[in-house]
Amino acid sequence: MNRRYGSTLILLVLNVLGVFAVDITTFKYRIGRGISGNGNPGIIALIISLTLLAILFILLVFISIDYLRKLPRKFTMIVIPSLSMVTIVFMIFGELNKMNVLEQNLKGFTNDKDSVVFRFGWINQYTNTLFYNGYILGFGISLAILVSCLIVRIQSIDT
Repeated sequence: MNRRYGSTLILLVLNVLGVFAVDITTFKYRIGRGISGNGNPGIIALIISLTLLAILFILLVFISIDYLRKLPRKFTMIVIPSLSMVTIVFMIFGELNKMNVLEQNLKGFTNDKDSVVFRFGWINQYTNTLFYNGYILGFGISLAILVSCLIVRIQSIDT
């Protein structure tokens, strides 16, 4: 296996583990129980995961460009971009649903006076999973592939 493919696979696995790490370190609000004042231990997992995500996206774009150049033009111009855009739409709807569920659970967000997280910052011990989850990972991978398709298309026009 090519070294770049191996490192991309490792980064993908680390990102999936990051999704679980952020989820595990994010507190779940339980009605009738107090709010934790212990800070936000999930911020460490969130920062590490987002850094790994950025590296994965950059590497994925470069690998996808090389791979897409070898495919028939129909795939790189129609099929793969269409599938990427459909996936992006599904990931956006999933993220919006996740936001709505969390908003209902917390009785609002940081500006709502009745909210559990009133006066907290947007990144707090209850909302870490809004900023890094499977939907964001899927969105980013699809976006990286879509960008790769656009780059291949632009490069094919020049030649």
